[in-house]
Amino acid sequence: YLKLIEFEIMKLKKISVYIFIFLLVGCAKPDLMTSDNKKIFLDDLKGKWVVINYWADWCPPCIKEIPELNKLNAKYSNELNVFLFNFDRLEGEELKTQLKKINAEVPSLITDPQNIYSYTVPESLPVTFVINKKGELSSILQGPQTLEQMEKVLNL
Repeated sequence: YLKLIEFEIMKLKKISVYIFIFLLVGCAKPDLMTSDNKKIFLDDLKGKWVVINYWADWCPPCIKEIPELNKLNAKYSNELNVFLFNFDRLEGEELKTQLKKINAEVPSLITDPQNIYSYTVPESLPVTFVINKKGELSSILQGPQTLEQMEKVLNL
């Protein structure tokens, strides 16, 4: 009977360890968050290009560029991730209203990625940062970009 109790205690210890590990993983802080509360971890982005576009509603070239980013995302969604980031750091309903107004079809980050990728955002917009498949800054594209221009930079 004592061996049965020892066996049950060992099982409980193993289960406790698994629960503890599960809780640690589940509580991991994401590297980035989107405006629709999606958590993004850098490990999930590795192996794909990442395109991050800084824009503002007072910037006509930014608004003109959004359809090109939508096309890039739709055409190459298996090979890259496209994100927007509002230069004015808008969040909540105000950001959602602007995203709808500009017909953005790509996720908008609310966590500023410049802190992760160690780049400096210039004062002139739009600007697009291209992160390679290894997670390293590859290109900085100033001014509005077309689908064709971005395909060349990404070798797509």
